[in-house]
Amino acid sequence: MRLGAVALVASLCVALSGCGSDGMDDLRDWVVKERKGRKPRVEPLPEIKTQESFIYSAHALADPFAPFNLKPRAATAGGPSPDINRRKEPLEDYPLDALRMVGTLSRGNQSWAVIQAPDGAVHRAKVGDHIGQNFGMVTDITEEHVNLVELIQNPLGDWIERDANLAIAE
Repeated sequence: MRLGAVALVASLCVALSGCGSDGMDDLRDWVVKERKGRKPRVEPLPEIKTQESFIYSAHALADPFAPFNLKPRAATAGGPSPDINRRKEPLEDYPLDALRMVGTLSRGNQSWAVIQAPDGAVHRAKVGDHIGQNFGMVTDITEEHVNLVELIQNPLGDWIERDANLAIAE
């Protein structure tokens, strides 16, 4: 019987310990009291502006996507234009940003830029040679970079010149 009495007292102690406070009652009371007097601030939604409806009626205007509007125009007289009949040089097969300048060579007054293509092939380029896919022509070679002038078409189909360069790879 003694063992039963000990077990009974132990189970009563465990049961009574669950009835005790965790010491957080005063904190809970304070939180409830603080929340009673406050209302959350909700900013009002912005006013929705109504948009006027617009009916697009371009039936009287020229169609910008008509075939005659999409064809590039012939170059204007006196303006720059690429020589389409010229034989392409090896470095014109690659876009300019895919080429890397790796050095320079010179003999007497002649200078060459050493250009590496994406396939690993190394080429020489001198002033007057063509580089890149935009009809770029080398105008100047220094130890740090190659200057060139590219011919590109503007949205109207006219050819315009654009300066570009190829800097030495570090």
